[in-house]
Amino acid sequence: MKTINRKVHKEGAKLLFLFWFALLPLQASGKMYVVLVGVSEYANPAINLKYCHQDAIDMYELLKIHTTSENMVLLINQQAYHNNIVYYTRQLFQKAQPEDIVIFYFSGHGSKNSFSTHDNDLSFSTLQSIFKQTKARRKLIIADACYAGALRQPGNQAASNNVNMGNNVLLFLSSRSGQKSNETSLLRNGIFTHFLLDGLRGEADANRDGYITAKEIFNYVYPKVKEHSKEVQIPVMWGKFDANLVILKK
Repeated sequence: MKTINRKVHKEGAKLLFLFWFALLPLQASGKMYVVLVGVSEYANPAINLKYCHQDAIDMYELLKIHTTSENMVLLINQQAYHNNIVYYTRQLFQKAQPEDIVIFYFSGHGSKNSFSTHDNDLSFSTLQSIFKQTKARRKLIIADACYAGALRQPGNQAASNNVNMGNNVLLFLSSRSGQKSNETSLLRNGIFTHFLLDGLRGEADANRDGYITAKEIFNYVYPKVKEHSKEVQIPVMWGKFDANLVILKK
């Protein structure tokens, strides 16, 4: 990941991984289960980032009006160690029923095969196995990350086995497989996360019908990130889903 200041540029790797589905209009009885993880401070301080924990906090603030506190877990910095993340994600997602939604959000360092927790690496395959065990039919994966696009590559186990997660699996990835993602002090978020939040707050609702669809959020975020990053970061959307799938009701 790159942290961009006004005059200072730092190389790094940042990953935001989010599984998201919001309630569809005809499925208002479904529940939302959310785990949000943000790691700016690492066991090795030499690799610290700046805004990953804030990404998770801001997403938590956005989502909390759509579910209950009992169905949300927020883990940031020292709380976000490997075993803690796996435990809470598995425990929470096992409560979900077919009509429900499960969300996993991760912001921190990442590679083409894993996410960096506070103390270790969380492999894509570990997270994917947790999703295979949940009964929820609706899942959204959003990665604001260095090499996030690797999640959709045929050789990646998490991507190649997505068929086992069922239909309505959406991956919204902040960058292509060979690209880094960026955070900036001007926005105090990852660039992708900043525009994702704006879009979900209502800016992406192009037809002003009160619903934000997969197509609308992509059409809003894609050009914003591309322009703001000077085309070094290109978001992609992929998976088995309807383009008019409702992600969020305002």
